[in-house]
Amino acid sequence: MASAYPHLFLTVSLAPLLFFKPRKEKKPFCFFEGDMKMVMLLWILSVISSATLLSTGSLALSEDGLTLLEIMSTWNDSRNILANWQATDESPCKWTGISCHPHDQRVSSINLPYMELGGIISPSIGKLSRLQRLALHQNSLHGSIPYEITQCTELRAIYLRANYLQGGIPADIGNLSHLTILDLSSNSLKGAIPSAIGRLTRLRHLNLSTNFFSGEIPDFGSLSTFRNNSFIGNSDLCGRQVHKPCRTSLGFPAVLPHAAIPPKRSSHYIKGLLIGVMSTMAIILLVLLVFLWICLLSKKERAAKKYTEVKKQVDQEASTKLITFHGDLPYPSCEIIEKLESLDEEDVVGSGGFGTVYRMVMNDCGTFAVKRIDRSREGSDQGFERELEILGSIKHINLVNLRGYCRLPMSKLLIYDYLAMGSLDDFLHGILSF
Repeated sequence: MASAYPHLFLTVSLAPLLFFKPRKEKKPFCFFEGDMKMVMLLWILSVISSATLLSTGSLALSEDGLTLLEIMSTWNDSRNILANWQATDESPCKWTGISCHPHDQRVSSINLPYMELGGIISPSIGKLSRLQRLALHQNSLHGSIPYEITQCTELRAIYLRANYLQGGIPADIGNLSHLTILDLSSNSLKGAIPSAIGRLTRLRHLNLSTNFFSGEIPDFGSLSTFRNNSFIGNSDLCGRQVHKPCRTSLGFPAVLPHAAIPPKRSSHYIKGLLIGVMSTMAIILLVLLVFLWICLLSKKERAAKKYTEVKKQVDQEASTKLITFHGDLPYPSCEIIEKLESLDEEDVVGSGGFGTVYRMVMNDCGTFAVKRIDRSREGSDQGFERELEILGSIKHINLVNLRGYCRLPMSKLLIYDYLAMGSLDDFLHGILSF
């Protein structure tokens, strides 16, 4: 401290010399008492000044703010949405998408949906111990869900749908005892559904649809309260919730762990039961051999439908048809068709050899790119729809999602996610031209 503020100590040390004046020896006591008061006053002022300077120089970003900067460093912010996340701030509570608890200024919410953020979810998220809401849906995040998220024990809601997340659900997710909403739909998650979710007694909304989960869905706790719509689009799942019995390698229904243990039977009963089982197995094997060639013929069609959940919405007019992929678009079919029919030249953002591309803005400001297929490029309706269903089943981080298509009386339209950074033509002929 002395090296940082030398002028303060110099003032105190020289104070007796500056204000000391020789007086007559008749009243030495009064003279000494006045000088001491002046020295004490200067010392108190110097201490107050030092404390003020030190408190001003000690202002720094909070621990939660530093953690948010670590998380941001793993993201690709193509739209510069997080420009006001600055290390020079004292608190992150006024940053874009951040909310804090009013009494201690700890981060309570990260709300950044539809921001076109890329990258991964950093394990540093586990340092935000007071976090209650994590909303990063409709972005382009990839990688796995970090195990450290289970350390945010005050989480109430997790929204991570419509990203490119891989791997499985953290096994210790049951530690989030306050969790009421868990939405991980429309990702590339796989593996078994952890039984720890059943311990989340406050869970009211669960959506694991349109992923690649497999195995039996645990049937206990909160998991037993959810139905098929929470798991739809995972063709390898089985269990009571999806009305699909799980089977052993021999083709028989698996014995559920909670099934009642039957009473002991006589040896004659057991022998008869074994004979019946063996006979049944022989019949099943014979049937499988007879119908094997039928299964081979339909193999291609079943593979195309394995990883996509398509919902067809047909308008009252037979000539209007709307089909969506990767989960339903969050809009009524009448609103989507109305927006498609109202597209005109003012909405054009580009054109190519296969048609014109329009920008379609919904009532809630959601934006999509719509390609109108050139009439000369159209083929038969059946072949056109079949090819698009195959394209709609493909989901990759480097490909723009095909969200659906619409057949109107006068045209055929493809609906894609809208990317605001321009077209490939802009990059090739705009940036490279200089």
